Amino acid sequence: MSLTSKTSCVITISDVPTTKRILVIDVGGTHVKLYTAPNTPAIEFVSGHTMTPEQFIHDVNQCIDTRLFDGVSIGFPSPISGNRILKEPVNLGRGWVDFNLVNAFPCPIRLINDAAMQAVGSYEGGSMLFLGLGTGLGSALVANQQLQPMEIAHLPYREHDYEYYVSEHYRESVGDETWRQSVLTIVDLFYQAFMPDYIVIGGGNVHQFAELPEHVRRGDNDKAFLGGIRIWGNNL
Repeated sequence: MSLTSKTSCVITISDVPTTKRILVIDVGGTHVKLYTAPNTPAIEFVSGHTMTPEQFIHDVNQCIDTRLFDGVSIGFPSPISGNRILKEPVNLGRGWVDFNLVNAFPCPIRLINDAAMQAVGSYEGGSMLFLGLGTGLGSALVANQQLQPMEIAHLPYREHDYEYYVSEHYRESVGDETWRQSVLTIVDLFYQAFMPDYIVIGGGNVHQFAELPEHVRRGDNDKAFLGGIRIWGNNL
């Protein structure tokens, strides 16, 4: 089973041989998580609006010896193509577009949109829309075994865009209940527009929901690790 993405590489859903070690890095607008092995808690450090790529590399190297790994998967909150970042991220510092992450690591890397990496890890067949609720809104669609990273967060919606009404900032501004209703309204709009078999909601704020609609499944942030493994297949 293969998935094709805007990273212009074939993403194969299969296990990497156990002799290979993959470091999976999930870059978010609030924290960066480093996954070093299955069933092992992630190592975290703070990201945010001041984190430049140089600071990111410094903090990764402070946390872990990247020379111990055969490959690195990086989920990043921005459009990606050919292992390069196409657009400066909204919730991080500046300088990412012109920074060559490939040369910053001592082993091969695969760079993919963060929501797409969680989507690959969350996929259980059929057609699936993945929505990541965190600092902002990530999205990816898997249909006919094809992965399509999307940038629907900043499409116009009401007075702002979709991301504004599901963001952590909006939740803090209007309270949990109003925020939850806003999220469910937008999820229903996306369900009607894309008509997936199911929607997976991931990200740090999925825990704000005690119940979800029948066609919506609860994601798990640790699926990023599985996604980071799956995007390598056996191509090391």
